[in-house]
Amino acid sequence: MLRTALLVLCFASPLARLVAQPADAPVRYEDDFTSAAFHQGRRAAVLERLPDEAIAVFFAAPERNRSNDVDYEYRQSSDFLYLTGSPEPGSALLLAPDGVEVDGRRVEEVLFVPPRDPLEEVWLGRRFGPRRAMDELGIEIAVEATRFDEIVAPLLADGDREVHHLPLPDAWSERSAIAPMLSTFLQRVSTSDVTVEAPAEGSQGSALRAILSDLRTIKTDEEMRLLRRAIDITAEAHRAVMQQVEPGWAEYEIEALVEYTFKKEGAEYPGFPSIVGSGENSVILHYESNRRTTQPGDVVVVDIGAEYHGYTADVTRTVPVDGVYSAEQRAIYEIVYRAQEAGIEAARAGSDFSAPHQAAAQVLAAGLAELGLIGSPTDAQGLGRFFMHGTSHYLGLDVHDVGSRGPLEPGTVITVEPGLYVPAADDIDPKWWNIGVRIEDDVLVTDGDPVILSAEVPRQIDEVEALMARPVR
Repeated sequence: MLRTALLVLCFASPLARLVAQPADAPVRYEDDFTSAAFHQGRRAAVLERLPDEAIAVFFAAPERNRSNDVDYEYRQSSDFLYLTGSPEPGSALLLAPDGVEVDGRRVEEVLFVPPRDPLEEVWLGRRFGPRRAMDELGIEIAVEATRFDEIVAPLLADGDREVHHLPLPDAWSERSAIAPMLSTFLQRVSTSDVTVEAPAEGSQGSALRAILSDLRTIKTDEEMRLLRRAIDITAEAHRAVMQQVEPGWAEYEIEALVEYTFKKEGAEYPGFPSIVGSGENSVILHYESNRRTTQPGDVVVVDIGAEYHGYTADVTRTVPVDGVYSAEQRAIYEIVYRAQEAGIEAARAGSDFSAPHQAAAQVLAAGLAELGLIGSPTDAQGLGRFFMHGTSHYLGLDVHDVGSRGPLEPGTVITVEPGLYVPAADDIDPKWWNIGVRIEDDVLVTDGDPVILSAEVPRQIDEVEALMARPVR
């Protein structure tokens, strides 16, 4: 009889068991996210730049299906995260400079959030819900996403309004939580007389995109705190590789050590697929399969970045699996190092965004000419054979972050990453074959000298070899 009673209790309805759980159990456990005040300031900056009669609508990223009934791990849209701090799918944000009436209040911002469902939360985890979204995220008013049409439709019926939105996500699967809101929005816009200000098909350009790109170009102190943490974690992973790698390791073993370190140090994800290219794969820029086994004499390009609370690092080192560079590897490495030094020196406020690239390219061309790999320091076509990418990109909520691409400004974070990639070819001396070298650091532009945020990772040849010779504790 007692056994039966216990079984009944164990198999009681999930809803009944949830009643005893604390209603205020946290959605997020860390306390070092960007603050509600930060996101309030970002929304206020967008509102200030919108016309009075405009509204702007932002949608959370959709869930992405991996295969069958398995989705990819969710990652919020960077713009949505920047404006709200919410990591939840199935959400939308409305900004209205002249306000909108909601529940008897006139507000400038409305966050639509997934309804709280105790049964669903057993499977998918806790959600904010409207009340907690207002309390923890600092939103002026939050409502359940089921009210999207009720609140947004009247605004779209006003033909004098201007509607702004970013490129709309492709989320028409029935399983995507934002699909109902997207469908409603498109239907209402298509049947109204409102003016829609959005990117042209196949384009990223719009007034709203320009506003957000300008804002995201300059990092606040709060953003820098998270970005520095992501970079520090990435530096720790690089040092782990330098101290442990040896010939015979598969590229995926190096990747495993990197991403173990990311998780161990608290990063949620890699900011991009980890690039671990050895031997002939060191000359492939975005090699990601990471399946080759390293051989004695290889160099390995390790291009990695931890993502911490949305902000990602991007740091590259090229290391010899034997712990010592060969004469040829050293010669190529030294050219790339000098080029990077020139690029970093050029990363100054007021300089053109392309200045680091131009400075680095000149050094690379001169070095290749000195080795006899190209005809002269002015041989642009020859340089393009061995150096085929830009030296810099913005860094922040995305590894290739948005930005104005205008003159560099204090508070901007960019990468400086020259490289040389010498393939096996009939017209190249075999001693140079399959030597790919890239050195990449994350650099903060200031009112004075550039600051190398990733300086904790050795990059000079002697420093790299010294760390690789040091035994692991």
